[in-house]
Amino acid sequence: MKICFFISTLSSGGAERNVSLLANHFVKNNDVIIFTLENKRSKSFYKISKKVKIVRLNLFNKSKNMFSSILNFFKRVLIIRKNLSNKKIETYISFLETMNLTVLISSLCLKSIKLKIISDRNNPKKSEKLILNSILKFLFYRTCDYLILQTKGIISNYKFIKKQKIKVIKNLITTNLIIKKNFNYKKKIKILCVGRLELQKDYDTLLKGLSLCSQKNIKFNCDIYGAGSEKLKILNLINYFKLKNNVILKGVTNKIIKLYHKYDLYILTSKFEGYPNSLLEAVSANVPSISSDCEYGPNEIIKHKVNGLLFQSSNPSDLSKKIIYLKNRNMNFYKKLKRYNKKHFNPKKINSNILSLWDSVLKRK
Repeated sequence: MKICFFISTLSSGGAERNVSLLANHFVKNNDVIIFTLENKRSKSFYKISKKVKIVRLNLFNKSKNMFSSILNFFKRVLIIRKNLSNKKIETYISFLETMNLTVLISSLCLKSIKLKIISDRNNPKKSEKLILNSILKFLFYRTCDYLILQTKGIISNYKFIKKQKIKVIKNLITTNLIIKKNFNYKKKIKILCVGRLELQKDYDTLLKGLSLCSQKNIKFNCDIYGAGSEKLKILNLINYFKLKNNVILKGVTNKIIKLYHKYDLYILTSKFEGYPNSLLEAVSANVPSISSDCEYGPNEIIKHKVNGLLFQSSNPSDLSKKIIYLKNRNMNFYKKLKRYNKKHFNPKKINSNILSLWDSVLKRK
């Protein structure tokens, strides 16, 4: 079978990582192509098998106005349609909202396409162009064969699609995680945060919460891994809350998998999610974790007061209370956490089940 993946980029990110892992899996028994909108000089952030063919379409053109935006969209549609036809693609899997719409429109009435699979990876209620995208999704998402979602909670946003077309398949977990074994909860807390430096991740709440902890003489260091448009604002907030000696922006690294176990606590403060990869990785690595109880995903990963804690979204006071609560736990708590995660978040077992689900979708079972 020839399987084609569509995604905007192969840079760092949850969707990009899952495309890489799925491509590496499927290429063992199939011909696999990944199409991106990047230019030819771009590189893949994640390791991808040499057997996988990567086609970079060089279609990232900035739109100066509404007319150029429409023109760029139709250019993408025509070029993608041409590639689908020329390469005789029968099955494609597309990731992320904008790409999904583009590929679905590109493949309209193409008889060679036998199986159309799309995957939304974030909260649809937080779409940048909510009204326009909602209309387009209502019109074109129904033409897919399967819509892959990551959580059960998110299904309610897709009532216009037949139930049998919707499949819930969670994220794959990187299997080379280093599992945390020792918990030094009485010492200075080493805190880890991983995520793009964007409004969605709500670093304001993180820094305000850490400031409250500092005022209560909680000793900690916090490393934030990620890049984004909010970097300068976050640096200013670090200075404002006098956290310069406690919080460091570490940038982007492709070695994060080898770092989780070195930390005592993982924190996610997002306002919304699809299914947070970094939280999943932290929990799978046995790192005690605190997450905002946002839509969607965290409450399907963390069982409150069992393998982590949930706090009220955008509530720094509640976050600080949860940090202090976790710091004051005894070793029995960490032993319980460890047993729970070992049973429910075994990477190899989870990945085996997830890949079976993907295999069944491709076989239309």
